[in-house]
Amino acid sequence: MTKLRRELRAIIEKLVAASETSRQISLDALGQAIGVHAVSYAEVDAMISALEARNRRVEATTEGRGEEYLRAVVEAVRSLSRELGRRPSLAEIALRTRLSLDQVRHALLLARIMQR
Repeated sequence: MTKLRRELRAIIEKLVAASETSRQISLDALGQAIGVHAVSYAEVDAMISALEARNRRVEATTEGRGEEYLRAVVEAVRSLSRELGRRPSLAEIALRTRLSLDQVRHALLLARIMQR
């Protein structure tokens, strides 16, 4: 498991505190909390695992375009990985898909949730 940086642990603590009653955290809330912090796929995965370890359920919201964004992001990740010979950054994915960083994060978080 990826060890979380201090600022990401602080985000987890705020989300846990804010969800004390509902015990649920939306992908949108997680994405907004991450904000401008540069996070890797492994760190997002570790954050979700940390939230789940704290008895929180991370849920996809229904904005209606999540699956569309997910398809675009997956296609971009595959093609960029081939072109670059490495895993692309969030910024590279956003540029290729013409989605915002938040939309890319949301799609990746949705993929993570769907894998569970």
